[in-house]
Amino acid sequence: MTNIPRLNEKNICFVFIDLQDRLLARIHNAERIVSRNALLVEAANLLGLPYVSTSQYRKGLGEVVPAIAERVHTSILDKTSFSCVADEGINKDLDRLKRELVVLSGVETHICVLQTCLDLLGRGRQVAVVADAVGARTQMDHELGLKRMERYGALSVTAEMVIYELLGRSDSPEFKKLLPLIKGM
Repeated sequence: MTNIPRLNEKNICFVFIDLQDRLLARIHNAERIVSRNALLVEAANLLGLPYVSTSQYRKGLGEVVPAIAERVHTSILDKTSFSCVADEGINKDLDRLKRELVVLSGVETHICVLQTCLDLLGRGRQVAVVADAVGARTQMDHELGLKRMERYGALSVTAEMVIYELLGRSDSPEFKKLLPLIKGM
């Protein structure tokens, strides 16, 4: 029997990577990336799913955008390493969560998202990258970053794929709460 990774509430956690104004200012489709990430944070909050949110060198690059910062219920962890896993504090948080499947989103696809993904895969974790919730300054960097992550075993998903798979059905109170957000974001 083939092991087909499925997203469920018992095996998943999210990492929202470096959604900061100064980084997003130069990224194609930044508004959509922020919207997709805000939707994922809302879903994680509603479903009670764990997540980590990071910033890259906050002193130089500023705060996480308000649309994300106001929704996040945990501390935003600042890092200077590109990979979240290379940061001791963030890595400890991820280990503490004890979730086998990590869902990555944020910026930039070919730098922090890629390096985090490769490090997680190298440590035996399953990774899903939310293709419509990651971005880079150039389309080529974005596409090649996604391609490289997939090549080494990451699942490529969309925000809606993640949410609908986690919900599993349309007759739950959570679905009814998330549906307007899905349609509106």
